[in-house]
Formats: sequence, structure tokens, C-alpha cells
Amino acid sequence: MSGSGDPFPREPFVALLKRLPAYGRLAWAVAREPALSRGRRLALYAGGAYLVSPIDLVPGIIPVAGQLDDAAAVLLALRAALAGLPPDVRDRHYAAAGLSAAVLDGDLRTIGRTAAWMARRASRLAWRGAKATARASVRATGRLLHAIRGSPDPGS
Repeated sequence: MSGSGDPFPREPFVALLKRLPAYGRLAWAVAREPALSRGRRLALYAGGAYLVSPIDLVPGIIPVAGQLDDAAAVLLALRAALAGLPPDVRDRHYAAAGLSAAVLDGDLRTIGRTAAWMARRASRLAWRGAKATARASVRATGRLLHAIRGSPDPGS
């Protein structure tokens, strides 16, 4: 698919996947942080609830896309929670997880780029399918007309 002129963002996507355990550790530590406000803690819990909920914006049975919205929800909730911490506490949590605000923002961009790539790919495939269906319909109509013209008139 990389030869199509619209390559899948493979390297950043794989890097994001490798960082998921670190995000889990970061979320766990931030959720237990005493300096985190109740509202931001609830936002973080809401992101976690969305992750485990069977009701999603994009169903989990759709490969990759179904997991992208879960990852986006969790990372956005984590970013919101971290933004409510004092800078020194936030930096300590990032460092303990081996992450940074720039990495988190980059991973959110990767999710967006991946979702956009998937949407473009799906629309191209749908367009190809529609064209193939139209061609098949025209061929079938042509065969039907030929069969009607070539057969004796049923009224005679």
C-alpha cells in the first residue's frame, strides 16, 4: 500500500503501539496522584471507562479503527489530567513513564493521521466498488437487451 502515493504512517504508528504500556503506567500513576483535582481524575476515569466499554463511537470489531478511538479517548483524558497538575509533578510523572508532553501530542497526531489515512483508503475502495458495480450493471443490461432483441417477439 505504500506504493499508492498515500502511505500508511507505519513508523509513527508502530512507535505509538510500543508506547501503550508506558501510557498505561502513566495513567495509573496520575490517577493515584494526590495533587490531581477531582474533575480531572473523573476525566481520566472516563477515558478508562470508554476504553473498556463495549459501546464505542467506532465499534471494536472494526480492526484498527475500533481501537484508534479508544486510544484517542484515553490519551486525550490523560493529557487533560496531566494539564491540571503542577509542572514539576507533571514532569516527574512523564519522566517516570519515559514519556513527554511532546511525545503524547505526537501520538495523538499519529492517531489522527492514521484515522485520516483509513478514511481516504476506505473512500477509494468504496469508489472502486461503485465503479465495478456500475460496469457490471451496464454489461448485464447490454446482455439482457441483446437477448431480448435476438429472441423472437413473444407477442407473435
